[in-house]
Formats: sequence, structure tokens, C-alpha cells
Amino acid sequence: MPKLLVNNREVETDLPLGSSLVDFLRNEMHLYGTKIGCREGDCGACTVLVGSLVEGAMGYRAMASCLTPLGNVVGKHLVTIEGINQPELTVIQEAFVEANGTQCGFCTPGFILSVYGFCLSDKAFTLENVLDSVAGNVCRCTGYASIKRALQVIVDKLQPMDRKNPVQWLVENRFLPEYFLGIPERMKVIALSEEPSMEAPGYVIAGGTDLLIQDFQGAQDAGQVRLLSRRPEYRQIQIQGGWCELGAACTISQVLESRELNEALPGLGEYLNLMASHPIRNMGTIGGNIANASPLGDMCVILMGLGSTLTLSLRGRIRELPLRKFFAGYKQTVLEPGEIITHIGFEMPDGNTRFSFEKSSKRKHLDMATVNSALRITFEGELVRKAILAVGCMGPTVLPLKETSAFLLGRRLDNATFKEANRIAQTEVSPVSRHPGDGDYKRALLRQQILIHFMKFSPHTLTREALA
Repeated sequence: MPKLLVNNREVETDLPLGSSLVDFLRNEMHLYGTKIGCREGDCGACTVLVGSLVEGAMGYRAMASCLTPLGNVVGKHLVTIEGINQPELTVIQEAFVEANGTQCGFCTPGFILSVYGFCLSDKAFTLENVLDSVAGNVCRCTGYASIKRALQVIVDKLQPMDRKNPVQWLVENRFLPEYFLGIPERMKVIALSEEPSMEAPGYVIAGGTDLLIQDFQGAQDAGQVRLLSRRPEYRQIQIQGGWCELGAACTISQVLESRELNEALPGLGEYLNLMASHPIRNMGTIGGNIANASPLGDMCVILMGLGSTLTLSLRGRIRELPLRKFFAGYKQTVLEPGEIITHIGFEMPDGNTRFSFEKSSKRKHLDMATVNSALRITFEGELVRKAILAVGCMGPTVLPLKETSAFLLGRRLDNATFKEANRIAQTEVSPVSRHPGDGDYKRALLRQQILIHFMKFSPHTLTREALA
């Protein structure tokens, strides 16, 4: 029977592995500190820590338990607010209380667990970074000023931490209970359930951030569940010979934290920080974002702009398909019944290649795009040798603008090129208008984004007069 550690207790469960983790915690474990708020991963009230044993040490990530399939935490250490409680308040709890950051208290456990995820990360202890860690948490009483004061206190107290042994330091300094010191040894003997073959029939789940919203009952009722996120071969980032291959179960956080990808694609961290919140980036997968087939998908736009190719698998049969040919219509793909995405690959940019992503939305963070676009250009001197332009939110699917890309070949990026490129691009899109003026507004945003891409690549040949 599948096992996991819940706080300081070893637990077995025979519940369906597609069940929502928050229901397991509340209904089976009776741990009510994990709240149910939106059930869509937006509010952070259900945040927990999930720890995995990697090379003898524990690594912890904050996750939204409402969208986490139970099977994804089997064989791991699951920490709820009850699991960090001690006879007296911990340093983090104390900081929230003294700064009056608790307000009504409903959301406080989620904030606390998110901050613990920050404490156990390798990020620099700055106010900016800890604020990013709680970006997925909502305080319904609008106590953000007091919460920010509490976070500053916590950051200050973390400065002396011994980074070589963070858990030891956190235990000795009243952050964590002592039982955390024994977790690595206990994790070594937790039996993992045997994973069904990915070629076997059954319900396929990766991070769960989409499926547990769209088909909660189907995931829970599924008899056989194939969990991509539990298979190491689908969670790797491999870069070799100028080619990058992402496993379909790689999370947004994995890509965001990849040193090699950030070096090859300056700005990647900034682009991906616009996607969702910290806990959702820790869960949401690259393959899932593509299979969702949303015309708004940020990752789809980025990957299409990079000229990506998908590897698809069906009962041992492997085929490759350019991402630009994957979408068949709104929320529709060319996947055959039972077929899955296993890998996504693209050619790494060389010294002559530039890449840019732009996103316009009502809010800068934690919001869906109004228009997003990506442009990859390889130069030969000042002339364009290769070009790929992809846009989202301008039709039923993420769109490759083939005619615009073809027009750019052999040209210099200047005002005249921009004006003609924009004219062609406008003929390739068909934005949906829900309200009068929506379509015109989106077209104007696309024009601005194309100019921004061009100005990033060749600021000395373009001016704002191109918009005249």
C-alpha cells in the first residue's frame, strides 16, 4: 500500500491516487489547518510543503494541495501547519503575531508554509525574494502592510543561517521542530508504490494544476492513474550538442532555475516569473501547459517562438511533431487517444541569435495574458537569417505567424521593416472580441509588442516614430 510521511507520522493510504491532496488531509488525516478556499490554486489557503529525498538531503517546495494529486506525494514528506507547531510559537509564527500580520487567520497557515518553503530554499534572504514566495497567498483582510513587516523581521533573523546544513540551523534557532533532523533517514525506508507503465491504459496526470480543476471527478474516480511527475525520465532537462530537451513533466520552476537555460536565454527568469505563483510554478508542468491547448498559454508561446519540437508516444510508437502543428483548434490538439507528450526539444540559441518574450495583462503578475508574443531571430551581420514569431490570445490557438516570419528574412530591422511586418502580422491574426473594441485593442498591443521585440534586438536602427 502506498506510504508517505505526513508531518511526523508514517501513513498508508488506499485512496485513489488521482484524489485531491487537500481532501486527503482534511477528511482522512483530520488536519484542518490546511484550508479550502478557491480550489483553483489562486488563494494559497491550502499551501503545504512537499519534501523529496535527493542525494541524501531533503528538498522542500511549497505547493497548493487543492490541485496536487495524492499520488504525487506518495513516498515524500508532507508538511502541514500542524507539522511545524511547537510548545511555543516558532520564530515565523511569532513574527506574524507581533507584527499583527494574522488578521482573521484563515489564510495565515498558507503564508506560514510558503515562508518555510522560502527558508528551506537556496534563494538569497532578501525581502524581495520572500515576497515572491508568498505571491500565491491572498489575505482576505488586506493585512499586507503588517505581513510585509513580519517578513522583514524573518529575513533579518535568517541572515546568520548556515547554508551547509539549513535544517540543523533552523531547528537550533526555533524555526523547525526537532523531528525534521531524522526525516532523511526515515525517507530512505518509505516504500514507493510500483508505477504503472506509461504505455498502460489509464488516466494521465502530471502536475494536476489543470486537470484537478477541469476534471476533478474524473481524476478521483480513475482506477488506473499514470503519474508523469513521478517518473524521473520525464523530469529532466538535458542540453547537449546545441540541443535542449525538456521532459514533459519538468515544472516551470525547474526551467526557471536552470542556470544553462538562463545563460542562453537572457530574461528567461523574468519571463517565467510572470507565470502563475510560486506554488503553482512548483507544480505546473511544461507538457501540461502545452496539452491544455489554451490560446493564452505563456509557455506555449515561448516554446513555439523557440521553434520547439514535441516527442509523442503511443504504445511504444514514437513520433516527432513541430509544436506549431500540434494545435487543431480551441482547446484541441492532434494527440491520438492514449498518446502522451514525453519531451519538448529546441535548438539552443547561438551567439548570433536573440530571443524575446512580451506579455500584456491587466496585472503584471498572477494574471492571464491579454496578448503575449515571442520572437526568435538569428542575424547575419545586421540582416535577419532566421526568424520565428509566435503570438497568443489572437485566435483559437497559439499562432505561428509564418508570413511575417518569412518577410523578415534577409531584411534589416528598421522602421520600414517594422511597419510592413506589422501590416502582415495583422492579416494573420483574428482576435476574439468579447466587448466592443477588444479586437482593436489587442491588435494595438500586438503592434507594440512587435516593436518592442525589434527594439530589443536592434535599438540603434528603430525609433518610436515607427508607430506613427
